[in-house]
Amino acid sequence: MPWSPSGVPILLRRLWTRLRTLATVGIGIALCSWVPVAMAGEGEDMEVSPVNTSISVMLLGSIGFQMLLFYLVNWSDRDIKRYSWQVISQTISIFCAVLLFQAFNGIIEDYVTAGGSKLWEVAVDMMQLWFWLTALQVVLAVTSGAINQVWGGTPPSMGVVELRVKSWAELFAHLAGFASINAWGSLQQQIFNGSPLLAVCVVPIGWIGLFVMYTGYDTVREYIATADDGKKDEFESLWDEEAEEVEHDIAGMSLSFLTVQALRFHISGVLPDQEGIEEWNMTVSHTGVQCKQLLGIGFLFFFLSLLPLVLEQKFKDGIHKCSHRMQELVTRITEVWNGFFMFGNAWCFFYGVKWALASSGFTSENALLSVVLALLLSALSFMFIFILDKVVDNKLLGEDSEVADAGVEKLITALGVLVGFSWEQSFDVAVSVVSASSKDYLPPAVSKLLMSVLLVAIVFPAWRLYILKTLHDLTDDEVDEGRFRLKLASDEHRELFLDKETEEHTLDMAHLRMKQHRRLALGKPMPEPGSGLKHLRVTTMGLVEVDKPGPWRPGKFSTRRVSLEEPLLA
Repeated sequence: MPWSPSGVPILLRRLWTRLRTLATVGIGIALCSWVPVAMAGEGEDMEVSPVNTSISVMLLGSIGFQMLLFYLVNWSDRDIKRYSWQVISQTISIFCAVLLFQAFNGIIEDYVTAGGSKLWEVAVDMMQLWFWLTALQVVLAVTSGAINQVWGGTPPSMGVVELRVKSWAELFAHLAGFASINAWGSLQQQIFNGSPLLAVCVVPIGWIGLFVMYTGYDTVREYIATADDGKKDEFESLWDEEAEEVEHDIAGMSLSFLTVQALRFHISGVLPDQEGIEEWNMTVSHTGVQCKQLLGIGFLFFFLSLLPLVLEQKFKDGIHKCSHRMQELVTRITEVWNGFFMFGNAWCFFYGVKWALASSGFTSENALLSVVLALLLSALSFMFIFILDKVVDNKLLGEDSEVADAGVEKLITALGVLVGFSWEQSFDVAVSVVSASSKDYLPPAVSKLLMSVLLVAIVFPAWRLYILKTLHDLTDDEVDEGRFRLKLASDEHRELFLDKETEEHTLDMAHLRMKQHRRLALGKPMPEPGSGLKHLRVTTMGLVEVDKPGPWRPGKFSTRRVSLEEPLLA
């Protein structure tokens, strides 16, 4: 008779279920990473074309990986679930942004800068950067409701505004981030391309340029926010805070990319192009030592990214004594520093793994390499979520939950860059091939733009309406214990309602109990009986005094300590 865990205690049975699910996910991720490489290697015996192999790998790998995502987004540990949704959200946002920017940039390269001088190309790329940064400020001003008084109307609720601002801020921040990479990368390619030392000189130049532009935008925001009544309302404050946050990400993302470009130049002896792409013969010729050097720098960047968190904690009291302007400056430097090394970690791992895969010689096709790279990096990134969960649980990032959350948020963003950029590279190859095949009907740059806009028009609304909203709800649950317990009570009530064995009086008691949880969760006052009176409930067992639910600890908490083992409606 086969052994079954049904007879063991509940704790062991749950442990058995979790280990079994974790093993399934691990095996599935390993297969998603290994099967494409194995199939590519078998292509020679089967005498299939590279195109067929690429399609097969994409089909099997993507379907398998999508199914594995269902495990992660439905994981019993709510932190794992939330981190998974965060990586998915960041991935889609970056994917849409890079695809759109590459398409628009292709139009400019074909019809504006083609045949021009080096300085003309740099100037046009700088104007692109200014355009996307300005568009970002305008979009944030409109979506945040900061300039709602211009056209009047009823101010929207803050909950709606926060979700709306978050979606458009992420998209345009990543668009502006890749515009910054393109602009300062153009300067690096055209003028500072003589040596790795010269190439890295673009980084401080880029930081100064961005700081000047940020100062100008900050001045304009302050003027507009205080022009009507001399003070900021909640919508204007949201505009300012969100703008500063995405500006830090833009600087960290772009300056780290330029640094990694110079490092790759130093390691390999060849400076990649503006998009980080090398000639194919150079891509497949990197040695194992070179791959290890780049990956080692990535690990170094990861540890350096934690240093600002430690320093901020150590000198927190001294910083608070400084002037408001000085505090803002310190915050900007700390945030950019943290983002610089975190994004640098992502770029190093992306190109380090790409070098290792390409030099293994499993394929001679760039399309197949891009697909396998995207699958492998996606698998590794989602596996890292479990490590990240243990780091947070054991408070390895510090006792301060806000500092730890900030570090996790940056790391999740870096993982999103890693996964999103790898998938965009795959789709960019696909879009380029399709646009080239239709050149008899439309210029390749125009058809690429149309396809990119169409794809983003399908993906972006779904991300904004469903994925980002789910993430927003999970985040709200993490900081609001009342909201989370109310959801648990609602789920419990639904199960009781659908169970045909549930008696009527049990449903009545559960419904009244859930109303009490709702009052506490929404901050509604409990009905208070008069002096000398008691709050009683009529039941089949007679009159029963109503007990208030136990008090909840205020502030941030971990949703995992609220367990369904103790029914909320009992």
